[in-house]
Amino acid sequence: MKKSKMIGAAALSAALALGTAVPAFAVDEYGTSVDEITDDQRTEDHKQNDSIATDVHVATMITNINVAVPLNVTIVADSAGGAVLKPSGGLKHYDAAGAFVADGTTGYRIENYSSYPVKIDGVKVEENENGYWKIVGAIDDANVSGTIGDLDLTLSPIAANNKKDDATGAIQVTKNEGNVAADKADEVVALEDALTAAALPGWIIDRMTPGTTEPSIMGLLIDGTSSKLKNVNQNSVLLAGPDGPEDEDRFMPDDAFKIIYTVAAASTAAPAATPEP
Repeated sequence: MKKSKMIGAAALSAALALGTAVPAFAVDEYGTSVDEITDDQRTEDHKQNDSIATDVHVATMITNINVAVPLNVTIVADSAGGAVLKPSGGLKHYDAAGAFVADGTTGYRIENYSSYPVKIDGVKVEENENGYWKIVGAIDDANVSGTIGDLDLTLSPIAANNKKDDATGAIQVTKNEGNVAADKADEVVALEDALTAAALPGWIIDRMTPGTTEPSIMGLLIDGTSSKLKNVNQNSVLLAGPDGPEDEDRFMPDDAFKIIYTVAAASTAAPAATPEP
């Protein structure tokens, strides 16, 4: 089957807030805040050559998050039901010398071109209004909801596969950074759960490789099963076997659903302490 190489890039704005307490300060200018001076900070309370200090804090404003996902992904459902044929998880490719091949990234993935890690803060699913396919929590061939069939699917990161020399010294020519949030390593999103409210997987994608244009990627797998078909859309039927159609322009896959990601700036550093109110 023909692989889509179209990538959709999103420039997103966000802001980092330090805690939920409202500090008691007066805002002098945009980007500055100054605490009131307390009695013990006044210079007349100090002796000659005493030290007096100002603690300077830094708040972060995120003006641009640079990530990309493939615009289209196709899965294949068998008329007899069972496991769907799915796209591969994302992998970056390198040449024999270990140099990154910019146009050689394949599979379903999220690419991070930001200079800092990003987190998938939410995953939401929206079914297409034509109702051909319905996302369900379990397949019941006796009670198929969709006009054509039902899908019981999950979304999860593939395991990290980091490029390095193997035991023979040969260069590994593929790489996927995976999800770097250690406490979310096995987090799986059931797509049915993401229909009514956004799932919150908390997956983290590492920052772009410093000093290069090489993104870090998190390969993703759409996995699961479909029901037996109770109907067909003739235009979407493959004209060959599961290895692909005879003529790639002779079928039109159904619009089934969208996966919508909410992306936020993240960190792999230890979290800062919540400031005192």
